[in-house]
Amino acid sequence: MAASAGKKEAAWPLTMARYERLEKLGEGINGEVFKAWDTEDNLIVAVKRLSGSGDDGFIISGLPEVMREAMCLGACRGIPSIVQRRATCVAACQREASDSFIVMDYVGRLNLRGYMQRRVRRRRPFSEDEVRRIMKQLVEGVTAVHAVGVLHLNIKPENVLLDDGTEDRKQKPKKGPVEADVSGELKEDRIVYKIGGFGMSMKGRSKRQPEVTILTPYSAPELLMHSCEYDDRVDTWGLGCIMADLLSDTVVSTFDGESDIGIMAKVFGIVGTEGIKDWSGYSGVASGQKSKLPGGRGIRRLRHKFPSRKLSAAGFEVLSGLLESNPEKRLTAAEALQKPWFHNCRRGFTGFFKSCVVGVLPEK
Repeated sequence: MAASAGKKEAAWPLTMARYERLEKLGEGINGEVFKAWDTEDNLIVAVKRLSGSGDDGFIISGLPEVMREAMCLGACRGIPSIVQRRATCVAACQREASDSFIVMDYVGRLNLRGYMQRRVRRRRPFSEDEVRRIMKQLVEGVTAVHAVGVLHLNIKPENVLLDDGTEDRKQKPKKGPVEADVSGELKEDRIVYKIGGFGMSMKGRSKRQPEVTILTPYSAPELLMHSCEYDDRVDTWGLGCIMADLLSDTVVSTFDGESDIGIMAKVFGIVGTEGIKDWSGYSGVASGQKSKLPGGRGIRRLRHKFPSRKLSAAGFEVLSGLLESNPEKRLTAAEALQKPWFHNCRRGFTGFFKSCVVGVLPEK
């Protein structure tokens, strides 16, 4: 849950004195992120404050949760498409509820959700070529994360940050509202997409994992059914959801719903129920969860939603492989990366013409 509007910002401890808070960038269920100035390194950084008390409206993050996130970020050190951790600050005495802080590289002023909203407002839908370029970076990033044994568990547009190289991180900015910061024009041909938001991540594998209780429109079907049998492919489902969002030209998530049941209805109404019912882990799902599946034959309607005029056969092979409801048949990130769609960049005349128009028309 978010902190209430107008709530006074929590004071930072003396251990964080080297970081001068500039402005709030955003918040999640367990804390908030600030743009800050590192007075020792003379550099703009991002500081994530994790609530230690919960009396500020956020979910409590104790020492185990903070160290788990820091450990996962540490395992991803050196991966270019992952936001890099610089430091972790926890209270020396854990007997009192205290906030913890994770200092990270500052990436940019906009996340992928904001970028998609901007494109919708300006009536500039993403071409298939653009979607391919974005997805290639994200799939490469997730492949690297999985290679070091980390599950992200919260792949969504809000956790993808954009770096177009236009901000000088060594120049201390003036304090000001975030709205002014995100209004500048982007160098779209130079955007690098970086994955952050490792608050739910975990390291290690086992037959039965901890249940994921925080669910979103980007949660995989096995998570929506509260199964503890899941693996890396929960993240590739999230990638598929992002790809669908990019192709849909809308500000609403493809599987958006007001509740878990509403999300499930959207998911299985599009991808069908046949796959999840064929999954070997389905027998272990509680009957109460199975009863939430929509009725009917559960026909797969994904191609109807993304017809060939919107997405090529090669592109649909990737999308349908990522949005396979049977986890055992779903593409891993490494498998997705080998698909022809990511290696064949030939375009028809229409795609070429669209890219030229996008490059010439000024943004309003």
